[in-house]
Amino acid sequence: MSEMQDPHNYRKVGYSMILVAASLAVIGLIQVGIGQDVLFGDQMQRDKTAFFEMCKAGNYLGEGCDIFEKAGNTLYEIPRMTLEETQEDEIAVMEAPQTSAEVISIPSGSGSPGCEETDECYIPATLDISIGTTVVWENNDNAAHLATSGTPDGGPDGVFDSGMIMAGATFEQEFSDKGEFVYYCLVHPWMVGTVTVE
Repeated sequence: MSEMQDPHNYRKVGYSMILVAASLAVIGLIQVGIGQDVLFGDQMQRDKTAFFEMCKAGNYLGEGCDIFEKAGNTLYEIPRMTLEETQEDEIAVMEAPQTSAEVISIPSGSGSPGCEETDECYIPATLDISIGTTVVWENNDNAAHLATSGTPDGGPDGVFDSGMIMAGATFEQEFSDKGEFVYYCLVHPWMVGTVTVE
């Protein structure tokens, strides 16, 4: 076996071996820290996203949701309009023909299971209207609700979605096509109603 010509090379090799050993030790500590879960970071992000969606559904009023209360952080984007657009919209509203309207009440207590047994989660639970009729959902409960077309089993079908209807607020939807439109509350899926347009 030949000896190294420069004795300083022993020191360099020694340092390299120490670095390799330290790297292996750090990798071992990381493995012990996160265990067998190779998707550790992904699961953390999923948990944070689920918590945000829960807070968003409750209008950021739940415990710990105050971390999302920031200027401009609302449930829906607020459209920006110029003065000219506002004036045009006002003129269009003034010229719009009057249409008939039907009211569906979201009664107090519908946020708790049980109203589905008597079909009183939405009153009336079944509404028959003619084409061109506007339906107004009134939230008379102290909890926020939704009126989203679709079914709890099949999910939203994209025909209409009220978004959050806060306590005391309303949502309007004009029906211009014939058909049977089943809707439900995304937050309280036992709440189901039907609008039939003839």
